[in-house]
Amino acid sequence: MRRVLLLTYEFAPFRGGIGRVAEGLAEGAVECGLEPIVLAPDYGADQSAADSSLPYEVRRFDGSFCSIVSPRRVLRFASICRRAIAEVRPDLVHGVDPPAQMALAALSRVRLVRGYIITVHGTELLRYRSEPLPRFWMRRGLGRADAICVVSQHVRDLLHRHFPVRHERSFVSYPGIARAWHETTAGSREARRSWGAGDGDFVILTIARVVPEKGQDRVIAGLAQADTGFRERTVYVVIGTGPDRYARELDAAATRNGVRLVRTGALPDDALVSACDGADVFAMLSRQTPTRLEALGLAYLEAGARRLPSVACRTGGVDEAVLDGRTGVLLPSEADAQVIAEALARLDADPALRSRLGKAACEHAGAFTYGRHAREVYGRAGLID
Repeated sequence: MRRVLLLTYEFAPFRGGIGRVAEGLAEGAVECGLEPIVLAPDYGADQSAADSSLPYEVRRFDGSFCSIVSPRRVLRFASICRRAIAEVRPDLVHGVDPPAQMALAALSRVRLVRGYIITVHGTELLRYRSEPLPRFWMRRGLGRADAICVVSQHVRDLLHRHFPVRHERSFVSYPGIARAWHETTAGSREARRSWGAGDGDFVILTIARVVPEKGQDRVIAGLAQADTGFRERTVYVVIGTGPDRYARELDAAATRNGVRLVRTGALPDDALVSACDGADVFAMLSRQTPTRLEALGLAYLEAGARRLPSVACRTGGVDEAVLDGRTGVLLPSEADAQVIAEALARLDADPALRSRLGKAACEHAGAFTYGRHAREVYGRAGLID
């Protein structure tokens, strides 16, 4: 059985997008008959109980120093990776995130790693393109990798625009979503009842980090512009955590404009499935900033797997996850509150449209599996025929 060592700074219990991609690659590698081993932080706590339930090995390192990349931390992580590589003796090393890219660049420079692949998510291209030292390490890491997987065509275009990488060395492979999004049977009434939503209410749902880049404030602004009757019977549910200041701003804006906002904080995965089943529309109106972008948007696909149509903005790689007029509604990246209000009201007024979009969203999401992603990535690396 061929071994793959996945190096990542983000993994369960951390719930970010990169962590979900790493989990999916590991699970997909098992499906493909490979032996994945994950090197990940412990986040300052004992993760052995949760790790023992996984169908692959997770090796933890001291994650108390995990934070923004710095030269000292890159070299420290590189040392940890070097020891893991020497112990595991993998057939392939896969750097799943930016710190891993940089650590592998440092190791390859002294010939401690002869071949590896990396995954590029997009935000690192924006964040480090103008910072001399991180850019140096990224260029070295990208240049020495045997192959570069990018999570959307938009990110691939961004990669080749800002870094000198030959086109034939990069390829697009969309990450998968967990099987539970398709298979779990969840009740919708319980979720709606917990939000105070009645049978005739219209429920809009956002599952994301509660930060301005995810655009929760844009949904509230749109509802503030909507017809009074529509607004009064609409419940806007926000699931996720983030800075207290932004959360307080959302609460204040909702109160000021008569928007029925329910913020739940973080929820376990099974509750997220139930939340989608209790909602009518998924909305995430992401913004691109100088240092962040929506590379693809797995949340749209997860909601789609539960037959929820999405309302999104045409930014980053979102139009590869949400197909305008087929699985949801794509608005201009700078859509104003009135445009947002009209899109939401149209979906409320047309249940048949919601049903058609939701059915197509479920079919579209069905192609985004862990196994397919792993086969594409590790097939490209020559581990799978």
